[in-house]
Amino acid sequence: MGKTKQWLLGGTLLAVALTSVLAGCSGKESPQTTGSAAPSAAKSEDKYDKLPKEISVSMFDRGAVAADEGTYETNRWTKWIGEQSGIKAKFVPVPRGQAQEKLNTLIASGEAPDVIWEYDRNYIATLASQGVIQPLDDYIEKYSTTMKEYIKANPDLKPYMTINGNIYAITTRRPMNGIANAGMWIRQDWLDKVGMKAPTTEEEFFAVAKAFKDKGLAGSAAAPVVSLYTWGNVVQALFAAHSSQWYLENGKMTNSNFVDRNAGSIAFERKLYENGYIDKEYLTDKNSQKMMTDWAQGKIGILLGTVGNSIDNYMKDLLKNVPDANPVPLAAFSTKYGKYGVYQETQANIFITFNKDMKNPKAAIEYLDWMMAKGWFPLMNGNENVHYKLVNGVPQTIDADKFKKEVSYAGEYAIVRDEAKTFKLDDLLVKAAPDAVSQRWAKLFANAIQTSLAVPFRRDIPYAPNAPEISNVLTSIGPKLTEIRTRAIIKGDISPDEALEMMKKEYKNAGGDKADQVAQDWYEKNKAGFK
Repeated sequence: MGKTKQWLLGGTLLAVALTSVLAGCSGKESPQTTGSAAPSAAKSEDKYDKLPKEISVSMFDRGAVAADEGTYETNRWTKWIGEQSGIKAKFVPVPRGQAQEKLNTLIASGEAPDVIWEYDRNYIATLASQGVIQPLDDYIEKYSTTMKEYIKANPDLKPYMTINGNIYAITTRRPMNGIANAGMWIRQDWLDKVGMKAPTTEEEFFAVAKAFKDKGLAGSAAAPVVSLYTWGNVVQALFAAHSSQWYLENGKMTNSNFVDRNAGSIAFERKLYENGYIDKEYLTDKNSQKMMTDWAQGKIGILLGTVGNSIDNYMKDLLKNVPDANPVPLAAFSTKYGKYGVYQETQANIFITFNKDMKNPKAAIEYLDWMMAKGWFPLMNGNENVHYKLVNGVPQTIDADKFKKEVSYAGEYAIVRDEAKTFKLDDLLVKAAPDAVSQRWAKLFANAIQTSLAVPFRRDIPYAPNAPEISNVLTSIGPKLTEIRTRAIIKGDISPDEALEMMKKEYKNAGGDKADQVAQDWYEKNKAGFK
């Protein structure tokens, strides 16, 4: 999901190295308590019982671990996980903004972790088609208790886990605040200063951006006024050209890269760039740290990217640094193609897979069972009466700064969670620390979720088709598509329409017609089961 946006990292745009190398491949406990892994369903000893209970697990590095907390590899929570689960887990961080690129490199070099996970099902399906990961059905049946029961209790999630008839990934259900993934923000106080209202169309959006810039609200008329958080897909979603999607165009399956609307999303980013509305280095801004720092310091008037799940610290910093700042959620606006919502996740959350070369899948299943039964809650909330107290059954943060430093990064380890069952939007206000900034942010976050979900995201099919005929083509041309798109945005010597035609040509020359036919056949075969 240098720095690139998610449209550079989507499951369809894998590094060429991956293809070449793989082508030949056929309960709430605290850190002070003790516990053990969930018992295995298998009663008799098997070959895995003789192996050390050791696994390696990928994770996203968001740069959130304070120096005196340690690193993503070693900190208070990694030690706690080992003590509580009975499994020795080695964590392998990959930069969030370059996750798939880094994972591809690890896979190609034979150094990929045992447990690989991503939010992108397309990516996982491609790994399955390349033979990188293995089916999990037998492991779940033989060794699992908690996750096996969860899968049975949530049958609507099983299609997301299943690839070519087998379970290749384990996932859990997202709560509402996880479904509302993408979103936009605008400074109402800046709107007031230029005497304008929140934009409802693309034309109004650029009129507002121009007004912000001309008035020098960012500090000077030369400074950018728009930031993107981590990926540009919030823009592509506005044009129903989101990189994760295949669309039904007059009944024909069409990859998002090649729908006519994609020219509109390219033109949008080109306009941001050529007018200086966005930082000139935005495509290489690792994890969007510079752009988000500018936002937190009050230098930016419009933020495109997310409702707040991963930017709460930046938002709180803005409210602290600029007490008069009045950020408000910005609803999806219309373009000449129509009005489409920003990206919304499916019910399925993280997709967790097993490397085909892993040594001890039984230990990995026991680890996931423990995480689901006991581990996720402390990792998400901290230590009771130290980091949170229960208020009507909801964990309320005691000290926001202490939580930020000691707990906020720990959620990265909670790759399976049972939080959707009881989550309510009002819980955000109860859960937030009692200080004024935390309470203010909680209200804004709840409002942002409602705003994000108010305009439906265009999702024509629940998940994308996957077959070697598709993934190999898209993988092979991925770097070229990126080059063409970047050229149209940054250099501007080709128009967005010309860029789109060049991308279509690359696709066709690489075997796109065959890939489209495979996708169409897949759709016709499976459409009866789509809801």
